[in-house]
Amino acid sequence: MRRYFTTIWILVATVLICASLMNAGAGSEARAKSHLGEPRCGSPSPRLPQSQSQQAQAQHVQRMVAVTVDDLPGAVPGNDFALGDLKQLQKLNRDNPAILRAHQVPAIGFVNEYKLQVKGERDARAALLQSWLDAGLTLGDHTYAHDDFQTTPLDKFEDETIRGEVVSRVLMRAAGQTEKYFRHPYLDTGPTPEAKAAFEAFLKAHGYTVAPVTLEDADYVFNDVLEQAYEKKDKKLAEKTRKAYLDYVDTVFDYAENTSRTVFGRAIPQVLLIHDNELNTECLDALLTKLEKRGYTFIPLAQALADPAYDTPDNYIGADGISWILRWSLALGKHVDFKAGPEPPDWANKIFDQMRKERQGTPQT
Repeated sequence: MRRYFTTIWILVATVLICASLMNAGAGSEARAKSHLGEPRCGSPSPRLPQSQSQQAQAQHVQRMVAVTVDDLPGAVPGNDFALGDLKQLQKLNRDNPAILRAHQVPAIGFVNEYKLQVKGERDARAALLQSWLDAGLTLGDHTYAHDDFQTTPLDKFEDETIRGEVVSRVLMRAAGQTEKYFRHPYLDTGPTPEAKAAFEAFLKAHGYTVAPVTLEDADYVFNDVLEQAYEKKDKKLAEKTRKAYLDYVDTVFDYAENTSRTVFGRAIPQVLLIHDNELNTECLDALLTKLEKRGYTFIPLAQALADPAYDTPDNYIGADGISWILRWSLALGKHVDFKAGPEPPDWANKIFDQMRKERQGTPQT
């Protein structure tokens, strides 16, 4: 059917062999050795029972959030297309699923299967995805190589979607799951109305639902800055970065909550976008604790999408990957100030921009 059939069958055979050799006991041991007990992002306080005022607030405003994690099996600092070091990726995909599981977060991880294709490491890299399924989580399609729909022809973008589901579908089927969700790289949903509509029809025909995003916390910016701090052995910058990240999380949630009330007159279930990166191995525990203290319940993506707000049309066409709350605002005829949303600190953006200028590459497909 497609020019990738030979590659697909080789991959399926490889993964099936890998799955048959996996030792569940070894996987459990690896998760047990995760660094959850080590000092983390700002050494957050232990999760304490909510005060009466916090409980009253949570009962008055039911806050729910679905957590989605992009760029599995690992977002490498400075370069969206870097394959990453296997040992580092093993750490990411041991720690991040373990933290999510510890907080009982039914998260979904969106995969770029291009990052599995390293000679001599394919089985080990497929096992990185298996660790998410073993933790009771699920997977989604993020295209094969994280191509941008804005600059990618429709037929190639469709091919990249099919090519990006091969290993995930085999692993999920073995775990009794079905791949259902697609996340656009860069949240770019199409360069023209025609291309957008055609791709949405393609997704529907292949059983996919678009995974929208109502807020993102720019963790990719802070992750790059943290990497520079480590490279320069700058402990003060590392600590400053972790603190700024968690402060920014509060800012973006304040903004999303206020915007939801403005657009819909009520709180809606949020969909949070974060990445499978080093920053979150250090800060995800603190981030989730922070959300719990804000009164949030963690829900599956399907439950968030069942809210009527998510039936609002998304008619946005543009090069900026804006949140769905802003897209819905436009569809409902409300004024949208694209510059009103929060931004990371200037010093962090400056380091991020410089690192991307120096390191950003293209996929070697």
